[in-house]
Amino acid sequence: MLRDEQALTQFERAAEELGIKLIHANSPQAKGRIERVFGTLQDRLVKEMRLAGIATCAEANRFLDRYLPIHNRRFMKVPLRPQDLHRPVPKSLNLEDIFCLQGIRTVNNGYLIQWTSRTFVLARPSLTLRRQKVVVREWFDGRLSIRFKGKDLEYKEVEMVWKKPVVRVLAMKVRRRTPKYIPPPTHPWKRGPVVLGLR
Repeated sequence: MLRDEQALTQFERAAEELGIKLIHANSPQAKGRIERVFGTLQDRLVKEMRLAGIATCAEANRFLDRYLPIHNRRFMKVPLRPQDLHRPVPKSLNLEDIFCLQGIRTVNNGYLIQWTSRTFVLARPSLTLRRQKVVVREWFDGRLSIRFKGKDLEYKEVEMVWKKPVVRVLAMKVRRRTPKYIPPPTHPWKRGPVVLGLR
């Protein structure tokens, strides 16, 4: 079932396909709680890494393996029930199709499909595909698929050279500036001060 891509984020879409109900933090108290955790990690973790002399991503990952158990022991709370309440993954779910970037695109009249800043053309175009909605999936290893009604379509990437639109410059009337008025020497303003006689 195709959904409006603007309605859900990628995370919300993946959670919905997994059958996970999201509970959004719509209260200031709930938002403050998670923001405090982010603040702690962004402040404390950076300082701990600096003190340990971490300089590369690989060193940071090794440091986290040591740091997170210490952090969790200090800040975690004991759960009310010790049982593992995680549900098993249903066999009908294909996790690879869920954990990817996914969007709905329309096939235009030239059988072109736009995805992010890339353009693809269908290898075997059909009149039935014109103006149809297709699902584009892109995985984090760079693979990409274009699917229509559950069937993967063949495509190839093309370089599009977009012509710049011709901008017409309309002739405009140029208004001449009127010169600044300079009064002549005989003008009353240029005469000397008038002395009024007192009676």
